[in-house]
Amino acid sequence: MSPYPTQENGHYHLTRSGWVRKDGAPFPVDRVETWSYSAECPADDAKEQVCLKRIWKAHELAEPERDSLRNRFGMPIGLQTGRNITFECDV
Repeated sequence: MSPYPTQENGHYHLTRSGWVRKDGAPFPVDRVETWSYSAECPADDAKEQVCLKRIWKAHELAEPERDSLRNRFGMPIGLQTGRNITFECDV
């Protein structure tokens, strides 16, 4: 039996010390952003489809400071040739 299709969902949280994966509450108290994560791969020879969507941000932290943390730590899912990544921001 084939292991495909595969699907995974969760949450990544940007903190001042980097990215933390925690899928359920309580979320990290020091988070500055929360991104929902979903990944799906329909077949062995297909690219993985990943969606990262920012669903929460700390309003007390200025946007340039959050940008600086994202620049420092990158995004929680790395770029790869076998992966298509979509980024969305609800907030």
